[in-house]
Amino acid sequence: MGDYLVVVTDHDFDDLSIERDVLDGIAEVQPLAEDVGDVTRDLPAGTDGILTLRAELDRSTITDLDACRIIARYGIGVDNVNVDAAGERGIYVTNVPEYCLEEVATHALGMAISLTRSLPQYDRSVAAGEWDRDVGAPVRRFSTQTVGVVGFGAIGRAFGERAAALGADIVASDPYVDDDAVVEYDVELLEFEELLEHADVVSVHSPLTDSTRGMFDEEAFDRMRDSAYLINASRGPIVDRAALVDALDAGEISGAGLDVFPEEPPAVDDPLRDHDAVLSTPHVGWYSEEANAERRRTAARCVRRALEGQRPPNLVNEDALGG
Repeated sequence: MGDYLVVVTDHDFDDLSIERDVLDGIAEVQPLAEDVGDVTRDLPAGTDGILTLRAELDRSTITDLDACRIIARYGIGVDNVNVDAAGERGIYVTNVPEYCLEEVATHALGMAISLTRSLPQYDRSVAAGEWDRDVGAPVRRFSTQTVGVVGFGAIGRAFGERAAALGADIVASDPYVDDDAVVEYDVELLEFEELLEHADVVSVHSPLTDSTRGMFDEEAFDRMRDSAYLINASRGPIVDRAALVDALDAGEISGAGLDVFPEEPPAVDDPLRDHDAVLSTPHVGWYSEEANAERRRTAARCVRRALEGQRPPNLVNEDALGG
């Protein structure tokens, strides 16, 4: 227990023992009902800190927070939090920027290797009683491939390093990347459209913003090679679902590896669910037992720092708070 109240809006953990351990002696940790419902209604009066996973914390919700010092997200992206509104109220917003770098990078690379080696096709073929090399042909040597990384932040760089270790040629597109990173990671920086035209594998590692939402549209798929594969382990809405389905059906690209979807879970009748050219996983690219514990511990430590009157690490709204 403690003098402060920290509310966990939503979570998918077995318990909150990690959070309670980190905040021991300073705060009571109180989960909302399992069905989050109306967060504005459910948040208790006098909430001093918030730990959140997917719950929408919009402007009206944040405006009603009288005592809150910090909103800490269990993850990298903060698109479920109105960061501007929090800044206006003097509320810290933090994330966990590096907790699953290894997991997402490895997951995306695993998808790229599986698709370029035609593993899904061969698996289905053997399960159906066949024994036929041609069902997955042609297969190209991975070290001969050009791998395009869209979004060359920490995860994009980790993915690029792993693909390069297998001999692939790495190109990247990111309007915010600095020259030092290009030199350090020995990548060729291209405009987005140029990358699409040259890459055999395109892996998405951009955050979801107004400029990246729907960036993989009909025009983007028209630019890609018909032998190319798209990997998305970032955010579902970056890819226009209808445009992707059309591109796959028309053979404009060879396949896609999707760990994220525009709506999660996707509808039962979503054509991407059982498309022969799609390898899909249920938004688990981030997951390992170690990463899960790390994100919980880091987010809770951010809350503790704020409640102790210190500036927490991993601020995403530092400018709004006079950083």
